[in-house]
Amino acid sequence: MNLKKLEAFIAVLEKRSFSEAAAALKSSQPAVSIKVKSLEEELGIELLDRGHSGIKPTLQGSFVYQAAKDITKRWVQLNDDLKGFHNTLTGTLTIGASSIPGTYLLPRWIKNFRTLYPKVKITVEISDSTKILEKLLNHQIDVGIVGVRQSSSKMTFSPIAADSLVCITPKQFSSSITDKLDFSKLKEYDLVLREEGSGTRLVMEEYFHSYGFSLDDFNPSISIGSTEGVIAAVEAGMGFSFASRLAAAPAVKADRIEMIEGFQPFHRSIYLSILNETASRPIIKEFADFLVNGDPEIGIS
Repeated sequence: MNLKKLEAFIAVLEKRSFSEAAAALKSSQPAVSIKVKSLEEELGIELLDRGHSGIKPTLQGSFVYQAAKDITKRWVQLNDDLKGFHNTLTGTLTIGASSIPGTYLLPRWIKNFRTLYPKVKITVEISDSTKILEKLLNHQIDVGIVGVRQSSSKMTFSPIAADSLVCITPKQFSSSITDKLDFSKLKEYDLVLREEGSGTRLVMEEYFHSYGFSLDDFNPSISIGSTEGVIAAVEAGMGFSFASRLAAAPAVKADRIEMIEGFQPFHRSIYLSILNETASRPIIKEFADFLVNGDPEIGIS
């Protein structure tokens, strides 16, 4: 068995076409067909169901596909790790980030890191904190940067930046809140929420608890899957919300929304999360050291 056969099989399944798989692999269709057929003969099983409805994996093919994905990923990691022993760090680093650090912090950090290691290729996936940590545990990403931490024996969390949650409102919001700064008055207005699983939403619920309230005490008008979506909904007059100061400040400066400064801000940390089993990989180790110790533009404040 060789990796070329596995790569051909993976490509055919993912493209659902031998011709498209060949194009993706920069090969010919007959060559891809030969590799897949050779893999089937080597394993002694049929991997593909070539029916009228298109190419689908057999039951055994589905199992082999998952194993093949894992084998090829680990081979890429091995090559990256070996390159890390040379003078110049090279390889690919896949970073998963929740929306706040992924949008407002990560671009600058990546730029500074690649100034030190220009041969490192970086890909970024942005989702909510819960999904990012799931991807990390499933080895779909190399490191996670999130706004919440979990209790886990498999992951290590290191604080790398600080943020705070602030109350944002539409322009010319009712003075009954802003004049007297009565938190309970917020219950009279619609609330714009982030989606479930969002680190911002989890922190917001903690913030409500600090004032003696729960989410059930408020009137959610809409749940949105991004911070910019929340800001746009508040700007449109759909209600108030609580958002990251990192995200809210540019919108306030642009005169899109208002920020109620009188409420006590709820501070939170941004964390770097890495798997304990991959922490010693050179590319992960260098990136972690850069974020935790190396970049003067990063710090807890």
